[in-house]
Amino acid sequence: MSFAGPRIAVLTIGDELLSGEVQDANLSSIAQKLRGIGMPISRHVTVPDDVSEISSEVRELASGHDALIVTGGLGPTSDDLTSEAVAAAAGVELVFHPHLEQNLLRFFEMMGRKMSPENLKQAYLPAGAVEVPTAGGTAPGFMMDIDGALVAVLPGVPREMESMMDTHVLAEIESRLAGGPVVVTRRIMTFGMGESDVASLVSDIIDRGEVKYGFLVMRGPVVVKLTASGANRAQADALLDSEQEKVAARLGALAYAVDDEPMEEVVGKLLRSKGLTISTAESLTAGSVSAALANVPGSSDYLRGGLVAYDALVKEKTLGVPAELLADGAVSRPVAEAMAQGARRLFSTDMAVSTTGVAGPGTGGERKPVGTVAIALAHAGGTISLERRLPGPRGMVRNIATLAALNLVRLHLQNKAA
Repeated sequence: MSFAGPRIAVLTIGDELLSGEVQDANLSSIAQKLRGIGMPISRHVTVPDDVSEISSEVRELASGHDALIVTGGLGPTSDDLTSEAVAAAAGVELVFHPHLEQNLLRFFEMMGRKMSPENLKQAYLPAGAVEVPTAGGTAPGFMMDIDGALVAVLPGVPREMESMMDTHVLAEIESRLAGGPVVVTRRIMTFGMGESDVASLVSDIIDRGEVKYGFLVMRGPVVVKLTASGANRAQADALLDSEQEKVAARLGALAYAVDDEPMEEVVGKLLRSKGLTISTAESLTAGSVSAALANVPGSSDYLRGGLVAYDALVKEKTLGVPAELLADGAVSRPVAEAMAQGARRLFSTDMAVSTTGVAGPGTGGERKPVGTVAIALAHAGGTISLERRLPGPRGMVRNIATLAALNLVRLHLQNKAA
């Protein structure tokens, strides 16, 4: 299935990206923002901090696309060469802007620092470029036309790039390219089964109509991707609405969100809507469950506190886990249940969730196999728990266990079986 629509390329710049020293977070952020307006990325290229390579790639991508988003290399140091390279690609000179120099001087004055002369290079933009104002840093972005394509050049600092995308670039792309065919992807987030199991639930409806299916395995969740093209956004959304209804009926309680909403946000909304409070008692996950809950703005409405009870003595003395339960090992449903009950008492909350387990890699003395986790939820009506064997290395086990604990809360609040 092929899709018509605007062609948008992304060029990320930096030796550190190619060496693997820094993860390219900007690409995923840009892709998500473009998906939101029905214009997915057609091509992505990463190049080093080299003027000739940057300039050559800008010319090539601009000539074959409707828009090009460039990130990185707008800083003050010797390896920040993007403005120079883009100017070369466009066949224009760099032009000094006195107001940009004044902006830089004010920035450093506000910070109580003397401006280094190297920063003045950030006051130069290619001739004909339209400035995108700074977003918390010292580097402005800019937009210009090259070979009929809109070229938007943004800083590599993710928060600055994201702000400029939201305030200037997306609107410019939409104003130029909207009105034609669009491609829209909707991501249905699932948790609780592997990729092949999730795929089997929808196997008889995959690609049977105008919607294309895809699957993505993340660190715990499995994403069902539905992609539709239409003459406009409303037409594509209508196709996705119909297909999503079919998929939701097959997935049932496995589906917890649409379009990348984190599990902790889903749980937070449920807790707030029901006026309930929660606390945590964590061994295996060492605070990551409470940290996830606290990531959500306004989480103080429902999160009262958490305890990391890594040591057996802490489980016994602080949470009140019976010593006889711990004598058989700390990884069991009864221990997890006692931990959750203890946290609920300790923090005086409506419910409490607990985790305990063997994350690995193992020393040979564990009573349960590496990857074994026990999770429990204590609430006003009683306590529920589960025990699972999770795959993968230590970090993956802890990450999936964190999501599993949140998911247990979600299922309970939605009155769905765990």
